[in-house]
Amino acid sequence: TSNAAREIVSERAIYLRERMVNLRLFNYVFSKFILLSFFCVVQCTVLLLIVYLAGISIGNHLLALLVGPAIIMFMVMTLRSEPASDPTRRRTEWGQVAVLAGVWALLIGTGLGSTGLIALGALCFAAAAIYAASAGATGFALLTLGIAAIGITPYLYLYIRSAQSPPINEAAPATFDALLAVIRRAQYPPRTPLDDPTVAHGPDNPGRSLTLLGIQLADYLVYFTWQWAKSVAAWGQLIFALAYAALGIRGSMAQRRADRPAWWLLFALFMVTGPGLVLYMNFRPGFGRWFDAYPMSSAHEVRERDYFFVVSFMVWGLWAGIGLVALARSLWTRAGTIRRLAPAAFAFALLPIALNWTAASRRHGPDATLAADFAYNMLNTVPPYGILFTYGDNDTFPLWWAQEVAGIRQDVTVICLALANTDWYMRQLRDNPVRPVDRKALPAIWQGAVRPPPDQPLHGMTDSMIATSMNGYVVPEDQRVTLGPLSRTLRRGSFLLPNDILTLSVVQQNVRRRPIVWAITAGREFGGLENYVVQQALGFALRPNPPDTTSPAIDTRRLAGAPLDIPTSERLLWDTYRYGRLLESDVTTLESTSASIASTLSLPFTQLAYAYSARGQQDKLLRAVERASQLSPNSSLRTALAELRVRGEDTLGE
Repeated sequence: TSNAAREIVSERAIYLRERMVNLRLFNYVFSKFILLSFFCVVQCTVLLLIVYLAGISIGNHLLALLVGPAIIMFMVMTLRSEPASDPTRRRTEWGQVAVLAGVWALLIGTGLGSTGLIALGALCFAAAAIYAASAGATGFALLTLGIAAIGITPYLYLYIRSAQSPPINEAAPATFDALLAVIRRAQYPPRTPLDDPTVAHGPDNPGRSLTLLGIQLADYLVYFTWQWAKSVAAWGQLIFALAYAALGIRGSMAQRRADRPAWWLLFALFMVTGPGLVLYMNFRPGFGRWFDAYPMSSAHEVRERDYFFVVSFMVWGLWAGIGLVALARSLWTRAGTIRRLAPAAFAFALLPIALNWTAASRRHGPDATLAADFAYNMLNTVPPYGILFTYGDNDTFPLWWAQEVAGIRQDVTVICLALANTDWYMRQLRDNPVRPVDRKALPAIWQGAVRPPPDQPLHGMTDSMIATSMNGYVVPEDQRVTLGPLSRTLRRGSFLLPNDILTLSVVQQNVRRRPIVWAITAGREFGGLENYVVQQALGFALRPNPPDTTSPAIDTRRLAGAPLDIPTSERLLWDTYRYGRLLESDVTTLESTSASIASTLSLPFTQLAYAYSARGQQDKLLRAVERASQLSPNSSLRTALAELRVRGEDTLGE
């Protein structure tokens, strides 16, 4: 009996051991399966998130799409250097890479609104999806396409909101064709990478020269030097830029040795968003340089374009950080005093913070409210229910903000002449209602000038007339155009742009009914009606009769293209306008755009100074020059002010 019991126990033990072995094997296989499934889900989720972010970024800026080649390169190099052990898994992963590349090509075409690129992207995606299907990744391909489609849905917001006719409705994308025009940036003049960017695109364009390419690359290098020590002098910027360039090269080489796929990620990202963008964007010469070769300001960019290349600068910053670590490690391996310098080397990483502190500070500087103050001043240059002609972004967008956000002078109708070359904008100007004047918020100068609100459209052009005006108008013979009490002669052979036609229509419809003013930033053509215009501080007001140049209230010098109304300008400049913190700060430290606006604010004071000088009004002359020097970065004004104070006599004529 005892022997039988021992045999039973032994058999039971063997059975239990086999069960335990089988259970352990099952647990091992199951845990591996769960872990592998988890990593597969995480990997697919990350890839889908990348696709979604790429799609949704189109509604904000196309810059995010430039990351696509870097991501694809990273995935390709990772799969090549660390291939999966399972052949099926390897084929699936390559199928996912192909799908990601195909979706990226499709998103590029969608973001640019190019039918040809969309068709090419669709072919690329179809080929990738077929390959993915053969690798068992059909679901991933379909899901990726769906996620990308969801990502680009912000475009639908434009379509829906535009149909509700908001006060600001750029391009009016309430129809599919109009939305497609927005996506294609149809309102902007074309420029290809092969064009000379200083000349309009067309058969007369001489093409991009090696000299221009050299200038563009030099501008990129200038922007590169700004990243490390913008607050110091130019020679200091160059020294620090060379130091961080060397660190970046060392860091790039160190990363290439340590992690080849990650290096390909950053290298591709740098090449696409740095030199690649220089070639593709084909910018005009920089805002503040190359005037010896291109003396006309129209041949230069309207502002510095360094922000286009910010991603490439970020990549170089990463490489410089890796290079700094490599340098510290190298010092640590040395003996003696050099070894003790290793920790101190990391202080080099703090230098860009210190040397960019003032240039990149988020503290409120003297120009913190400059855009808002400029908008307030421009709108209050216009009498109640007036019409204000502006020209571009910098003198229009702040005014829109002031009206729609701050509620300032909503009774003023702002006409941007750059946008007035489009049919949708002409229709909006005609159809948008005039909003009532806020009497309590009116400055004192206009309190007694409130008139009944206008009861007719801004202009009388029908839709068909607007469509015809888009072709412009070549004057066949000399023509005398009557605009109410005004008249203008159109010379034979002259060409009227759509905004010229609109201007004449607005004047014809509103002269003597509504005040009409050109902003000082809108040019000096005044619709060809310069004989009827008088300057009032920052504006040029249209009058039904030529100004009386014999009046002592009018200065006839025409320093800005029209006689100066001295009393009105004085009330606007001294009693109405706002200057923020410019009057108590050093305006010579302003960046280029703010400095330009500050100089614009100072111009009427300089004109008043000349008028006072001609009239022998020394006290007013000194006060005007003092205010002009407070606003303008121009050092010659401070020199003139110092001489006036010392000599007590007129030096402006000298």
